[in-house]
Amino acid sequence: MHKMGRVKSFVDLLMACECSLKSHALLSMPDKTPVEAYREVRACGHNIGKLVRLANYLEDRAPYDYLAGQLVELPVHIRYSLEAYDAFFPALMDRDQADKDYSATIGCNPWVLEIRDVLGVLLEGVSAEFSGEVSMDLVELIDSEKAFSEFAAECLK
Repeated sequence: MHKMGRVKSFVDLLMACECSLKSHALLSMPDKTPVEAYREVRACGHNIGKLVRLANYLEDRAPYDYLAGQLVELPVHIRYSLEAYDAFFPALMDRDQADKDYSATIGCNPWVLEIRDVLGVLLEGVSAEFSGEVSMDLVELIDSEKAFSEFAAECLK
């Protein structure tokens, strides 16, 4: 895969890790109201390290700690292709002077595959929470939408 393709794939992978960690963090707070949990996770922004600290849904912390160790130094602006490309391949300087080491991260197939594997563990760990059937009862669907709207309004207060 060419460099730009690797950058785009990495951006997607990083965003998937962030979203999965947010799910784990939310599910790790059963004693909080949904609004409190949402606000606490939202306060983390896109910071992988902060999200990992909140995530305790799995008994084994190894997947969380692995992602923190690999991704915490890759800040949020690298989620966007142009900034990622600049971090790994800056103009007017040698690649070994870049902010991020392409060959040790997104340019390294084993590194990328290990991140994907760990992401798979996180996804599998919460899959039961997000699977099942959705009611096709119109009244239930409308009630669900109303409840979500109320939740969103409360979160924004």
